[in-house]
Amino acid sequence: MPTETAEEARPATVPVPSAVLPLLAAAVCGAVLPVQSRVNGALSEQLGALPAATMSFGSGLVVLTLLLAITPLRRRTAAVWVALRAGRLRPWQVVGGVGGALLVASQTYAVPLVGVTAFLVAVIGGQSVSALVVDRVGLGPAPAQPLRTTRVLAAGLTVVGVAVAASARPGGDGAAAGAGLLLALALVCAAGALTSVQQALNGVVTTVSRAPVATAWVNFLTGTLTLLLIGLVSSLAGGPAPQALSTGVPWWAWTGGVMGIVFIALAAFAVQHLPVLVFALVTVTTQLVVGVLLDLLDPAARQALGGQLLLGVMLALVGSVWAALARGRRASTPTAATHR
Repeated sequence: MPTETAEEARPATVPVPSAVLPLLAAAVCGAVLPVQSRVNGALSEQLGALPAATMSFGSGLVVLTLLLAITPLRRRTAAVWVALRAGRLRPWQVVGGVGGALLVASQTYAVPLVGVTAFLVAVIGGQSVSALVVDRVGLGPAPAQPLRTTRVLAAGLTVVGVAVAASARPGGDGAAAGAGLLLALALVCAAGALTSVQQALNGVVTTVSRAPVATAWVNFLTGTLTLLLIGLVSSLAGGPAPQALSTGVPWWAWTGGVMGIVFIALAAFAVQHLPVLVFALVTVTTQLVVGVLLDLLDPAARQALGGQLLLGVMLALVGSVWAALARGRRASTPTAATHR
């Protein structure tokens, strides 16, 4: 009979750092979005929504472009354009950054109006519904998946959570103000839906670049160009002019773009070591918890944190976890992380 060596007989254990660090990375990754939302919202109060979103995305692009001085990253980024020219990637597959740009734009517009918590609930609702379509058509690197009743019901539950949270927000000075709040949340839901598309497209690009930072650079480039184009069209159509830069803008209001890069780096590390379900559970939970805490610190947003809004948060959380459970049974490997 073969005998076991001491190495083979040793119980299989997971080193503490390899078990704890991915969980911490996922938790911090989830906390970045609500903090970024508050930061970009503060910047928009000084510059206006669209200029603030453009500054946030543009600063991230500058940082990532500087990182391309590192030769391996530059080669990975060049591989994307080689694949594009060779036809292995189609042009529409490299425009995932449009979704990220519109999400940041919705941050800067909606957070000052509805607060971080309601913003996050709307994002989660849009993502949950859109993920059904993305998986059904096989938009990402994974094969197409049939619609399952459990995932449809879970997505429906998150939509109910969005509706409950939206109706909890006070209407301000009248029906017009209430309609403005509902419009803001509707735009956030649409932007959240596009982030599921962005995630799928980034998964395809990452299979070519094999470097999340290279994929991030492509995202920031297309996202920045999108915001600049929207700004140009708005200007030509007689839209509002950018506000004058105030000297009272706090330094932390300029860190939104860097936070996007931090999100990508942490998510890219975490998804390599955690199952899909665990990553989704940790990030969604920390997003909502940090969002509630940030609104508690804001006297204006604190007024909306009643039982009805918290009920909407719980419904969205349960629906998101339920959807992740149903999806986790079908996905054995995690998808690539994206910028938000």
